[in-house]
Formats: sequence, structure tokens, C-alpha cells
Amino acid sequence: MSDIQQSRVRVNTVIVGEPAEWLKEWKQRGIISSYADAVIQALRSFHREITENELKSIQIRNLKMAE
Repeated sequence: MSDIQQSRVRVNTVIVGEPAEWLKEWKQRGIISSYADAVIQALRSFHREITENELKSIQIRNLKMAE
């Protein structure tokens, strides 16, 4: 897929409370460069966690089938 045809999603939201405080702190500490960067990093982390859980589930299923 070329750069021009990349999938795009616009996320327009207001974050409040404790997550907003996390974002402000992370930006101040230089952990994130922008709030958009934080959202992208969070999505990557969530995707990695989901993938790991799915792999573990498949491994458990395979072990049960092998028994």
C-alpha cells in the first residue's frame, strides 16, 4: 500500500481525570512528544497485549488437544 493510500482514522476526544494527568506528566517528562504520540503508543501497547493473549490462548488450546 502506498503512503497516499494508508488507512486513516481521526480520533477527536477529550481525556479527563486521571488519564489526563498521566498524559500531562508523561509529556512534561518527555516520555511522549505529543498527545497524538501517546495515543499511538497506547494503541501499539494494547495491540501487543491482545496479540500475546491470543497466542497464549492458542497455546493452551493446543496443549489441551494434545492431551
